[in-house]
Amino acid sequence: MPSQFSQTTRSLANDRSIYVFLAWMLGGALLAAWGAWFVLGQVTIYETSRKARLEVEQLPHHVSAQFPGKIAAVSLVIGREVNAGDVLIELDASVEMLRLKEEEARLAALPPRLESLRKELASVEQARAEDRRAAQAAIDAARARAKEAEAAVEFARNSERRLREQSSAGGVAQIEALRALAETQKLGAARDALVAEARRNELDAQTRAHQSQAQLENIRRALLTIEGDMVTTRATIARLQRTIEQHVVRAPVAGRIGEVAPLHADAYVTEGQRLATIVPPGELIIVADFDPGSALGRVQPGQRGRMRLDGFPWAQFGSIEARVSRVASEIRDNLVRVEFVPATDGVMPAMIQHGLPGAIEVAIEDTTPASLLLRAAGLMLSGPKRPAARPGETAR
Repeated sequence: MPSQFSQTTRSLANDRSIYVFLAWMLGGALLAAWGAWFVLGQVTIYETSRKARLEVEQLPHHVSAQFPGKIAAVSLVIGREVNAGDVLIELDASVEMLRLKEEEARLAALPPRLESLRKELASVEQARAEDRRAAQAAIDAARARAKEAEAAVEFARNSERRLREQSSAGGVAQIEALRALAETQKLGAARDALVAEARRNELDAQTRAHQSQAQLENIRRALLTIEGDMVTTRATIARLQRTIEQHVVRAPVAGRIGEVAPLHADAYVTEGQRLATIVPPGELIIVADFDPGSALGRVQPGQRGRMRLDGFPWAQFGSIEARVSRVASEIRDNLVRVEFVPATDGVMPAMIQHGLPGAIEVAIEDTTPASLLLRAAGLMLSGPKRPAARPGETAR
């Protein structure tokens, strides 16, 4: 039985619209293009750090108090240009100044005392030498008198012997012999007295020599004591001068004061308290802190990067192009320090200032989408997901 819609069926069967063919061709072309891009295309993988900032190449110097004390004068102003050695803060050092004056007065009194003792030493040495010569002369005179007395005794002894012999022979009276014997004994006693006097002179000379030596030693000891006091006093003065100097806080380097603590005269500061920060002049670099898992072995010198400042919206002000210059090989505070050299051409001067924070992304690799897909599949099949060490990794 013929169909009631035979004409409609024939119309549909004979419909061969060109648009359907074109649609299929376009779909196939798009699929082929996507497949080619998936296999042969290149995408860039970025690592991002939210902890990036602009810094001068020479690190800023923090100025701290070396001694606790009360502020006597302060001249800290943000933005002030200073030279190395300029006075920034003066702490109260009145106690040390008084001690310094006391030690200087003590030192001034020591040289006259030292000179007086040296003169006394010279006088004592001269008196000792003169006394030695006088004692030697007295000893020589006593010895000469003793020698003279010895000769008289010898003569008297010979005379007494001859008289005794003559008295025995009856030539002279016996009383003459006895008188000669008495005279011999008298001269012998006188001789012994002169010998004893000479010995006493020698002993007196030795005693005076020992006393002079003891006096000399006392003077020399006093000289050494004063010389030691002078050395000690000079060292004390030098220490006090250094302490007073350390109460004056000076600029360690030339540069610009970038940050100061709220200080005023009569305020009290503690030892080691941070008072100010001096930013030295120099070229600016970009410093960023990356997670070790995303930086070590992946971020290399020469790779390009782009920094977006927090205070300057990138859609309006753009970004700062940079190149990796140095990558730290040690981990500090669980972060890796990476330094960049910024390209400042065409960048607003207000965007190139020390201390500006922002985020930076580094192009670490160019690869195909197929490789990325295989990597993701490998990570999924290998076990746990990739650690949260690379939260900033993006692919473009």
